[in-house]
Amino acid sequence: MDGRHNLHGRGFGRRGSDLTAAPTVSSPASARAPYMSENEEVSSRVSARRIVACIFGGLLALLCIEAMLSSTSLITPINTTFLNVMRVIGLVLGVPLALLVIAKPRQPMGLFKKLVILLFLPLLTGFVGGEVAWRISDWTEFGFSSAKFEPATYPIKYASHGRRGRRDSVEIDPFAVKEGTDIAVSSWQFDAIWPHQSDYCITVMQRRSASGAIEIRNDGVFTLREPAPAVLTRCNGESASGGGEVSPWDKKPLRR
Repeated sequence: MDGRHNLHGRGFGRRGSDLTAAPTVSSPASARAPYMSENEEVSSRVSARRIVACIFGGLLALLCIEAMLSSTSLITPINTTFLNVMRVIGLVLGVPLALLVIAKPRQPMGLFKKLVILLFLPLLTGFVGGEVAWRISDWTEFGFSSAKFEPATYPIKYASHGRRGRRDSVEIDPFAVKEGTDIAVSSWQFDAIWPHQSDYCITVMQRRSASGAIEIRNDGVFTLREPAPAVLTRCNGESASGGGEVSPWDKKPLRR
């Protein structure tokens, strides 16, 4: 019997087939392909959410840093509707951000910590939304302004001792915006006025926009260098108003 003939499967009454060809065996990897693709799809969705969260958080951080380190501050009231809308937007965006943090933690966290994040992270983003509204209003009023800065004197509302990289500062709120503006002062000046802070006024450089908004020059309270000595004077015996004149009996800056 011809062995070669049998190799082609034509011997012993079998149909013709190529016995030398390797049998087809289903691969376990190919059987698991749909499962792997589902995992990859889920992973890509999670990565996309993390990327969006990182971009959103980065933008908020940049805006906060810009507000803290800005050389100017708007001290007159802004549109209340716009301010509240920006706060609500920040609050709403903070909810999914908080859910993402507690749903995919890098380290296991307890129930109490999850509740704290869920409650306070939206409040934090809402606060940031308000700060963004103030900066946008400042850019809108003075983005292309050529108005000159002029000196103006305002009463000190509160003095705050610096800590954690923050400079000693005084707070003014002459137009009752309920969000005082902090102005950094040198340490020795802060120590000198601390016992009687409400008796003093501070002179700042300010300018007005066409609509009447007022912006002051302020180097911020998060600075590595010692602030230049501020012009601190005693206010009038009467209740001092924004931009009021310094009393004639005390025109000199406060010294040690």
